[in-house]
Amino acid sequence: LNDRDTDYPENVRFVGVKPRGRLSKLLSPITGLLHRHQKMASGLLRSGEYDYCVFDESSIAGSLVETAKKYGVKTIVINHNYQVEYSRDNTKSWLKRQLILPVVERCERVSYLNCDYNIFLTEEDKAKFKEVYGASTTKDFVGGCFLRKGDEIKSDCLKPFNNNRLKIVISGTMGNVQNLDGLTYFLDELYPLLPDGMDVVLTGKNPPQSLIKRVEDYPNITIIPNPKDILSIIEQCDIFLCPTRLGGGMKLRVIDGFRCGLPVIAHKISARGYSGFEKEGYLWSFEDKEDFKGCINDIKMQISERRISKQDISDFASQNFAFEERTKTLKNIFF
Repeated sequence: LNDRDTDYPENVRFVGVKPRGRLSKLLSPITGLLHRHQKMASGLLRSGEYDYCVFDESSIAGSLVETAKKYGVKTIVINHNYQVEYSRDNTKSWLKRQLILPVVERCERVSYLNCDYNIFLTEEDKAKFKEVYGASTTKDFVGGCFLRKGDEIKSDCLKPFNNNRLKIVISGTMGNVQNLDGLTYFLDELYPLLPDGMDVVLTGKNPPQSLIKRVEDYPNITIIPNPKDILSIIEQCDIFLCPTRLGGGMKLRVIDGFRCGLPVIAHKISARGYSGFEKEGYLWSFEDKEDFKGCINDIKMQISERRISKQDISDFASQNFAFEERTKTLKNIFF
């Protein structure tokens, strides 16, 4: 356990599980196991010590939810996304996709139909589950996302818009499949549509050398790898852009943009879960290059005419992602 883990209450117990072996991973299409917790978790469920079991995703719950039911343990599954879509978009190998996607779908179906509670992050994912797997008799609801307790942006941290030269920021882990695809899409197709006199900041974890090398050719793009405090970089900018067009669920880095008071432009795939912000006029979603061009020009005009406020966006974000408000919803459901 690291230092942060020691801050948990005394009644929280950690049980270590060894990393999964290579052979176990290779046999996943046959065994149907997509995780390393099966043996340990099965033993804990059989012990009779627990009333509830929370599964962090359906790929784990799919092989354990029946065991939990057998021993009278109620199950809660947090569905971060439609897992089949996420696995498909983030698995490079065609052969691996053919082998593993049927297992992912089977686990998700069993989890969705047999657990006691399904928690979704977005209305879109909840609707997708019903469309693919049919109606479930389990209790389900959209929980959304929330900040850690006490984690918020203070009003005095908000910076004024750089009206003379607006700055766009794209943040997030840069080396994974879906985010790297989004960055490439931005550079290849969206960047040429930016108005003159705008700067771009790319920041996040583990940018590949090929990306670092490529942006050297763009005089108005700065890349900041592995920052210690990513919010301190975002708050210096004016527009948050999420060009990610793969995967499902909520793109959590978008929350950072809103917390810092930035209007957000997001591909329609990345706009999932943020419909309230779109209705308020704080998020613009796009599907193609023409949509993007319209979004960027509209935001630029609204900023120049002072029709949009960082304070208003940040306040709205605080209301939507506040720890206290989200936990009230959970308490009403479970207690």
